[in-house]
Amino acid sequence: MSTNTHPEFVGIPALIERYATQVADFEQWASAGNWEAFHNHHYDWWAFPIDKPSSYAFAYTVYSDEIAQMQQDSAFMQRHRRGAQLLLLAWGWDCAARAAVGDPAPGQAWAHWPIRLAKCARSMWLLGQAEELASLVEYAQVLKARGESFEYDGRDVYAEIVGLG
Repeated sequence: MSTNTHPEFVGIPALIERYATQVADFEQWASAGNWEAFHNHHYDWWAFPIDKPSSYAFAYTVYSDEIAQMQQDSAFMQRHRRGAQLLLLAWGWDCAARAAVGDPAPGQAWAHWPIRLAKCARSMWLLGQAEELASLVEYAQVLKARGESFEYDGRDVYAEIVGLG
Protein backbone atom coordinates (compact mmCIF):
# COMPACT_ATOMS: atom_id res chain seq x y z
CA MET A 1 0.00 0.00 0.00
CA SER A 2 0.98 3.57 -0.48
CA THR A 3 0.50 6.47 1.92
CA ASN A 4 0.56 10.23 1.42
CA THR A 5 3.43 11.25 3.69
CA HIS A 6 3.83 14.76 2.30
CA PRO A 7 3.87 17.38 5.08
CA GLU A 8 1.14 19.44 3.42
CA PHE A 9 -1.34 16.52 3.39
CA VAL A 10 -4.38 17.57 5.43
CA GLY A 11 -5.08 14.04 6.67
CA ILE A 12 -8.13 11.86 6.28
CA PRO A 13 -10.22 13.34 9.13
CA ALA A 14 -9.76 16.89 7.77
CA LEU A 15 -10.40 15.79 4.19
CA ILE A 16 -13.60 13.97 5.18
CA GLU A 17 -14.77 16.98 7.21
CA ARG A 18 -14.00 19.36 4.33
CA TYR A 19 -15.88 17.07 1.98
CA ALA A 20 -18.94 16.98 4.24
CA THR A 21 -18.99 20.78 4.25
CA GLN A 22 -18.67 20.87 0.47
CA VAL A 23 -21.51 18.43 -0.12
CA ALA A 24 -23.68 20.49 2.27
CA ASP A 25 -22.89 23.49 0.05
CA PHE A 26 -23.80 21.42 -3.02
CA GLU A 27 -27.12 20.46 -1.43
CA GLN A 28 -27.85 24.09 -0.58
CA TRP A 29 -26.97 25.30 -4.09
CA ALA A 30 -29.10 22.58 -5.69
CA SER A 31 -32.08 23.26 -3.40
CA ALA A 32 -31.92 26.94 -4.29
CA GLY A 33 -31.51 26.19 -7.99
CA ASN A 34 -28.21 28.07 -7.85
CA TRP A 35 -26.50 26.02 -10.56
CA GLU A 36 -24.05 28.83 -11.29
CA ALA A 37 -22.51 28.29 -7.85
CA PHE A 38 -21.38 24.84 -9.01
CA HIS A 39 -19.79 26.41 -12.07
CA ASN A 40 -18.15 29.38 -10.36
CA HIS A 41 -16.75 27.98 -7.10
CA HIS A 42 -13.49 26.06 -6.86
CA TYR A 43 -13.69 22.83 -4.91
CA ASP A 44 -12.23 20.14 -7.17
CA TRP A 45 -9.26 19.38 -4.93
CA TRP A 46 -11.13 18.28 -1.82
CA ALA A 47 -14.48 17.41 -3.40
CA PHE A 48 -12.99 14.84 -5.74
CA PRO A 49 -9.70 13.66 -4.23
CA ILE A 50 -7.41 11.82 -6.62
CA ASP A 51 -3.98 10.20 -6.57
CA LYS A 52 -2.23 13.11 -8.26
CA PRO A 53 -1.06 16.44 -6.83
CA SER A 54 -2.91 19.63 -7.71
CA SER A 55 -2.37 23.35 -7.30
CA TYR A 56 -2.62 22.57 -3.57
CA ALA A 57 0.35 20.22 -4.04
CA PHE A 58 -0.29 17.02 -2.05
CA ALA A 59 -2.77 18.53 0.44
CA TYR A 60 -5.71 16.52 -0.94
CA THR A 61 -3.88 13.73 -2.75
CA VAL A 62 -4.93 10.23 -1.78
CA TYR A 63 -3.15 6.94 -2.31
CA SER A 64 -4.18 3.39 -1.56
CA ASP A 65 -3.97 3.73 2.25
CA GLU A 66 -6.09 6.87 2.31
CA ILE A 67 -8.53 5.38 -0.19
CA ALA A 68 -8.94 2.29 1.99
CA GLN A 69 -9.63 4.50 5.03
CA MET A 70 -12.22 6.56 3.16
CA GLN A 71 -13.91 3.41 1.84
CA GLN A 72 -14.37 2.22 5.44
CA ASP A 73 -16.40 5.35 6.22
CA SER A 74 -19.91 4.63 4.90
CA ALA A 75 -21.10 8.20 5.51
CA PHE A 76 -18.21 9.56 3.47
CA MET A 77 -18.85 7.09 0.67
CA GLN A 78 -22.51 8.08 0.55
CA ARG A 79 -21.56 11.78 0.43
CA HIS A 80 -18.93 11.04 -2.23
CA ARG A 81 -21.61 9.53 -4.47
CA ARG A 82 -23.98 12.39 -3.69
CA GLY A 83 -21.34 14.97 -4.58
CA ALA A 84 -20.93 13.46 -8.05
CA GLN A 85 -24.70 13.20 -8.51
CA LEU A 86 -25.18 16.87 -7.63
CA LEU A 87 -22.30 18.00 -9.84
CA LEU A 88 -23.80 16.11 -12.77
CA LEU A 89 -27.21 17.57 -11.99
CA ALA A 90 -25.69 21.06 -12.14
CA TRP A 91 -24.47 20.15 -15.63
CA GLY A 92 -27.98 19.07 -16.63
CA TRP A 93 -27.31 15.32 -16.39
CA ASP A 94 -29.31 12.86 -14.29
CA CYS A 95 -26.73 10.47 -12.85
CA ALA A 96 -29.14 7.62 -12.05
CA ALA A 97 -31.02 7.80 -15.36
CA ARG A 98 -27.80 8.37 -17.32
CA ALA A 99 -29.63 10.93 -19.40
CA ALA A 100 -29.99 14.66 -19.86
CA VAL A 101 -32.28 16.39 -17.41
CA GLY A 102 -35.67 16.95 -19.13
CA ASP A 103 -36.35 20.73 -18.90
CA PRO A 104 -33.20 22.03 -17.24
CA ALA A 105 -33.37 25.21 -15.18
CA PRO A 106 -31.35 28.29 -16.16
CA GLY A 107 -27.67 27.60 -15.53
CA GLN A 108 -28.20 23.86 -15.34
CA ALA A 109 -25.84 23.04 -18.21
CA TRP A 110 -22.34 21.95 -19.12
CA ALA A 111 -19.95 24.57 -17.77
CA HIS A 112 -16.91 23.69 -19.91
CA TRP A 113 -14.87 22.26 -17.04
CA PRO A 114 -13.38 19.10 -18.60
CA ILE A 115 -10.75 18.87 -15.89
CA ARG A 116 -13.47 18.90 -13.22
CA LEU A 117 -15.23 16.07 -15.05
CA ALA A 118 -11.93 14.19 -15.30
CA LYS A 119 -11.15 14.65 -11.58
CA CYS A 120 -14.63 13.60 -10.56
CA ALA A 121 -14.45 10.51 -12.78
CA ARG A 122 -11.00 9.56 -11.46
CA SER A 123 -12.14 10.02 -7.87
CA MET A 124 -15.18 7.80 -8.49
CA TRP A 125 -12.91 5.19 -10.11
CA LEU A 126 -10.36 5.26 -7.28
CA LEU A 127 -13.04 4.88 -4.61
CA GLY A 128 -14.97 2.18 -6.45
CA GLN A 129 -18.08 4.22 -7.18
CA ALA A 130 -19.03 2.25 -10.31
CA GLU A 131 -22.53 3.65 -10.93
CA GLU A 132 -21.42 7.28 -10.76
CA LEU A 133 -18.32 6.54 -12.83
CA ALA A 134 -20.41 4.89 -15.56
CA SER A 135 -22.72 7.89 -15.68
CA LEU A 136 -19.80 10.33 -15.82
CA VAL A 137 -18.22 8.38 -18.68
CA GLU A 138 -21.52 8.30 -20.55
CA TYR A 139 -21.95 12.05 -20.04
CA ALA A 140 -18.44 12.64 -21.40
CA GLN A 141 -19.32 10.58 -24.47
CA VAL A 142 -22.49 12.61 -25.01
CA LEU A 143 -20.51 15.85 -24.69
CA LYS A 144 -17.85 14.61 -27.10
CA ALA A 145 -20.53 13.60 -29.63
CA ARG A 146 -21.89 17.17 -29.38
CA GLY A 147 -18.46 18.47 -30.29
CA GLU A 148 -17.48 19.76 -26.85
CA SER A 149 -13.77 20.24 -26.25
CA PHE A 150 -11.97 18.28 -23.57
CA GLU A 151 -8.84 20.38 -23.91
CA TYR A 152 -7.31 21.42 -20.61
CA ASP A 153 -3.88 22.87 -20.05
CA GLY A 154 -2.62 21.67 -23.42
CA ARG A 155 -3.99 18.15 -23.20
CA ASP A 156 -7.19 16.37 -24.12
CA VAL A 157 -8.60 14.76 -20.96
CA TYR A 158 -11.35 12.84 -22.79
CA ALA A 159 -9.24 9.67 -23.11
CA GLU A 160 -8.45 9.84 -19.38
CA ILE A 161 -12.16 9.88 -18.59
CA VAL A 162 -13.42 7.17 -20.92
CA GLY A 163 -10.39 5.00 -20.16
CA LEU A 164 -11.65 4.66 -16.58
CA GLY A 165 -14.94 3.12 -17.69
